[in-house]
Amino acid sequence: MVMLITALLISGGASALLISEWSDAVRVVQVNERASDVRSEVSVALAGDPAMVAHNTTTKTITLFFLNTGSYDLDTSSYEVLIDGAAPTSSTESVLPSGTEWNPGDLLEIVLTDSSWSYVDGEDISVYFVGLSESVSGYTHSATTNAEVRLNAFA
Repeated sequence: MVMLITALLISGGASALLISEWSDAVRVVQVNERASDVRSEVSVALAGDPAMVAHNTTTKTITLFFLNTGSYDLDTSSYEVLIDGAAPTSSTESVLPSGTEWNPGDLLEIVLTDSSWSYVDGEDISVYFVGLSESVSGYTHSATTNAEVRLNAFA
């Protein structure tokens, strides 16, 4: 009889531990699913005519516009733009039309500068953009886009 009671107590303790661990695993899966759902709603796209990207040959600047195509705000200070795989020496940005908050449907104008650029009118370049969302439910998600564009040079 003592053996039976001991076996029942041990199996009861083990099952309580297993149920607790199972509950924790389910909770982690639910949190990750919610984060994944939000991830699909964070996106960005190159805006404007990709065959007419402004390039000032005097000041060595390229002006690009990116559209927040997602459902959540994007961070205007946490982004990287690569031109032909290299980062420009400097960049400035402004959000159109608000000026500060990059809300869904708003444009981010980025003026890139690099004195080593020797691009000419009609030259094709590769543009890569990666940016971050504002914190959504405690998570920050990335948004990326890339495109081949043609420069429209002016002085």
